[in-house]
Amino acid sequence: MRLITLIVAIALVFASCGSGPAPDGSAAPVQTPAKTPTQAPAKGKAQAPAAPGQIPVEKRAVVKFADGTVDEFTISEYDPSDITLLSAQNRFSASGGLMDQIEFTYNEDTKTVTTKMTRDDENRIKSRIVYVRDEGTNLLTRETVVNKAGKAVSTNEYSYNEAGNVVSRAILNGNNIKLAETVYTYKGNLVVSSKTQDGTGKPISSSTNDYDRDGNLVSQVLFNAAGAVTRKIATVWQIVSGKPVDIEITQTAADGKPQLKITNEYGTAGELLKKTVENYQGNSVQVMEFEYEFRPDRGRT
Repeated sequence: MRLITLIVAIALVFASCGSGPAPDGSAAPVQTPAKTPTQAPAKGKAQAPAAPGQIPVEKRAVVKFADGTVDEFTISEYDPSDITLLSAQNRFSASGGLMDQIEFTYNEDTKTVTTKMTRDDENRIKSRIVYVRDEGTNLLTRETVVNKAGKAVSTNEYSYNEAGNVVSRAILNGNNIKLAETVYTYKGNLVVSSKTQDGTGKPISSSTNDYDRDGNLVSQVLFNAAGAVTRKIATVWQIVSGKPVDIEITQTAADGKPQLKITNEYGTAGELLKKTVENYQGNSVQVMEFEYEFRPDRGRT
């Protein structure tokens, strides 16, 4: 559980390398088809290469402790008519006991997620996330977390520029009162800076981003409300199957002291095989390993 929390935390800090922060609620991701390899794959557990016309589909994710013992695992299921649509995920304890059941509902026309429902081991609703999109652009405008009693707990609201990039994200409480808002500044389609303020307009934090010549995010610096550096995040990229993948993410304090390192290992088709998180502050190491099936890329039927 701690690993998942750490990954989510660092992901929230990171701006997307291509078009700014990516809101949740798009069709559940499946690895993209492999292109002609231009460089050896990053190290990872060997898997049979994909046959022509096949794509890797994640079936199982296992969270392990540093000694290799299992903490928990998740099994994923997909729409039989469209392997790009994740239909359900079941999360289990190390002993195999069911902990959570997650179901995804999609818009039939746009193939985008409309609801993410989480139930417990006895099929009781724990929470759900409702996604609302603009009818004209199909861009996600609101995502609301609703508790088991049916009451809204929190909402993210998104606004976009003409290019379809997120320019702001507002966080609202259950009473629809703004708690915070982050505004993103772009150069082309790349986020170069962001500023976050509370509901009254008081500054909370900010960040700046630097990219390599291919548009991959390589450095991010985070500042507090007073403008002092609080953290630095650096990413190392590598070409696997003709596309860039992040193989190492490191987070350091303002004084350069290491705080966190995430190492990713990939297969020959560019699929993520292993993610290792070293938390120097918490003095812990955890690992996520991913298993795939290669299926024909027949598109949507």
